[in-house]
Amino acid sequence: MLALDLGVFQRKAHVISMREALGWFGVWTGLALIFNIGVILFHDRGSEAGLEFFTGFIVEKALSVDNIFVFILIFGYFKVPQVFQHKVLFWGIVGAIALRICFILGGLALLERFHWMVYVFGSFLLITGISMMRRKESHTDPGKSWGVRLFRKFLPVSDQYDGNRFFTRVNGKLMATPLFLVLIAVESSDIIFAVDSIPAIFAITEDPFIVYTSNIFAMLGLRALYFAVAGFMKMFHFLHYGFASIILILGTKMLLSDVYKVPVALSLVLIMVILLVCVIVSLMRPRQGDLKMMFERPERLGLLPFRRLLLIENIVDMGEVTVRDAMRFRSSVRSLCLEHTWEENLKLIRESRYSRYPVAQAVGDRPFGVLHVKDFIMVAPGESMGPEVMKERARPYVELKESMPLEDALARFQRGNAHLGVVMDDKNSWTGIITLEDVLEELVGKIGDEFDSERTGRSVSLAEGFVPERVVLGVEGLNLTDAIQHIMHHLPAEALPADRDAILEALMKREEVMSTYLGRGLAIPHARMKGLEAPVLFFGRSSEGVPVEGSMERVEILFILLTPDNLARHQPRLLADIVGVIDSDYVVERFKTAEKPEEIVEAFLAGQQVVLD
Repeated sequence: MLALDLGVFQRKAHVISMREALGWFGVWTGLALIFNIGVILFHDRGSEAGLEFFTGFIVEKALSVDNIFVFILIFGYFKVPQVFQHKVLFWGIVGAIALRICFILGGLALLERFHWMVYVFGSFLLITGISMMRRKESHTDPGKSWGVRLFRKFLPVSDQYDGNRFFTRVNGKLMATPLFLVLIAVESSDIIFAVDSIPAIFAITEDPFIVYTSNIFAMLGLRALYFAVAGFMKMFHFLHYGFASIILILGTKMLLSDVYKVPVALSLVLIMVILLVCVIVSLMRPRQGDLKMMFERPERLGLLPFRRLLLIENIVDMGEVTVRDAMRFRSSVRSLCLEHTWEENLKLIRESRYSRYPVAQAVGDRPFGVLHVKDFIMVAPGESMGPEVMKERARPYVELKESMPLEDALARFQRGNAHLGVVMDDKNSWTGIITLEDVLEELVGKIGDEFDSERTGRSVSLAEGFVPERVVLGVEGLNLTDAIQHIMHHLPAEALPADRDAILEALMKREEVMSTYLGRGLAIPHARMKGLEAPVLFFGRSSEGVPVEGSMERVEILFILLTPDNLARHQPRLLADIVGVIDSDYVVERFKTAEKPEEIVEAFLAGQQVVLD
């Protein structure tokens, strides 16, 4: 089955979907259950051996789930493209099966020869369980694991991935690729987990056949389980304590084996109850990051519009946002001053066109109140609003600290019926202002008014310049330059605003000056071109990732921005807009999983409206 899996069903490297992974997980689990029936029918001990196999399978499957967290850590550390992860896990599990034969045979030999080893294994399980209880998060550095460090001493490692190859030649010299380092890290982690899990199965049975087969069947489905649940595995954060509890129970069982034989059925019931309780508690007490994953599923099922999902993301993230993150700093605040003449203050109002203004004695002074433009309407024709009148009509403002959570600031605005607050630092010095609109923009995105385009120049937008015809999926290339060329050559002529070669020349010229790779798998090649009437945006996605020269990182998402030469001053803002959209985890996930160009465009436009401030 393993040979068919890699040699036939997975011959072509591809990103494994959740549906495919669940299918394979069902196949492996079904085979394990069929084998369990065979054990009951044909084993000398019949149903007793069948119960031991099933209990051992559940124990090993539960404890092996902890490997998934390590796989996520390793793949993230080495930036392994999703398309190559299946091959690493396949060979990792093949190696694990071979290694576990040695561990199991060695452990059983020790138990048979030295009965007191039962107490050694039992004590080891207790120590391991207590250690797991006390360890809340993993701080392992996969790059410094003993297996990786030992391997680097004997064989040089190339800087770049070479497709899904484990070895390559650089200038005629044989070198391991980073993908082989990942395999070593996976194997090293499995050895460590085997030291914990194999003594645990000895607490269930010492039958070599049952120990090995239950272990192997649990391992076979682990790879498929990883691809099925890796995306939301962190939701079940209490499972860590469940695994620790199982190890503690099995360790206690081994220590009491000479005094009282705990029935295997009782062990199975306890293990199932512990796992069920941990799953329920994890769902009932989600962490902030888990909430996003919980809301993502209704959106995928079509029960929640994508734009509404982004609004929910902003609400969840609001708990981490402070007043300082949303405020307008003192240098950009337009204040009315008592020392200025009425004509000077009126000129400032006409130029800035805001509805509310802080009022201060002099330029740079701390405001003492707030005036609304409605207050100026009350001035009789031909009269001016002098200092005394401004003082009299100035309203009190809400005073807020920079470090105050934004949701607390919102509550202060609501309680005080205020729309503008003055912000102070820890030394009680005035550092800027924040408005109710600023707070709401953190939730719903940019809220514009009739005068915004005159103040900020935001009349230039990417909305009309980004259409499905300008989206290319399945980008390939040995470097970023190749990827840009791949995108441009796969675009239909009607999607191009200018000559294809002219666009490529402008992009390559900019790329020669400085790489446009920004990190986190994102690159934004851009150029300014004459003859364009409006900005144009192209999109490309690579499932394998395009290698970044001089690093192990790979580009997965590319935005290509073309800006009219006469709108050059808008280019930095347009680039910032794109980066702002990428800040949303939901938008990035949609970019990576969308099957149609229309879904890419929809996600980008929704992100622009909701995410940008």
